[in-house]
Amino acid sequence: MSEYEAEYEAEYETGGGPERAGGSAAGPARSTSRATSAGGASVSYGNPWADPPEARDPLRRLRGRLALPVTVWLAGLPGQDDLGPSATLATGTATPGPGSAILSGAPTGLTISSVVLASGDPARLAGVLSPTADLTELITQPPGPFVVHILTAGHRRLAKHFAGELPAPPDLLVTRTSAYGPVLVAVQDRLYCRTLRHEPFGTSVLVQAAVESVEVGRAGRGLAWYHGRFVMLDQEHH
Repeated sequence: MSEYEAEYEAEYETGGGPERAGGSAAGPARSTSRATSAGGASVSYGNPWADPPEARDPLRRLRGRLALPVTVWLAGLPGQDDLGPSATLATGTATPGPGSAILSGAPTGLTISSVVLASGDPARLAGVLSPTADLTELITQPPGPFVVHILTAGHRRLAKHFAGELPAPPDLLVTRTSAYGPVLVAVQDRLYCRTLRHEPFGTSVLVQAAVESVEVGRAGRGLAWYHGRFVMLDQEHH
């Protein structure tokens, strides 16, 4: 068990957990995804159970009963300021691929839970995002490349970081460059995508993208967004 998983279990057992979490499934309260000076994205999402019972939105309460995946989407071509003004070369953390550099900074990203994957040629990905998030604006402009990271139990701090709740430790935020944008070295399950179309979807934006490349990492325990908190799944995925 990693130190981040141990921290999660200690918080979970004592009844802790976030009051807000990432992903459009919880409904945005604020609407920019650029990193703050504290290192986390300034996007936070309301907890459907935080209000008194008589003031709770029934739709949001039902939506909160869905077990949803936890992903982090990053965008920004190499050389753009989306890597953050503090981006610097890091050594001894990871090995870059050909033509890549290891960077530590604050990429433009967002924790997103309203995600669907479909097989095909090419495979397709759909996600529901805030219409005013920086990330939404970035990936809906042609050619619209971005990287989707599928988080596992050890990445809960990353989920909270890009949900704007709690800055992640620097070693989790190390990125390398790619043709699709910054890649989190700490997350091994990745989808490299390019936006095909986008359209209004209720009060959000539905983004449809082609999945152009996939990387599958080691098996591990999954992470879900359920009932207003990030929940570590007991069963490992393979």
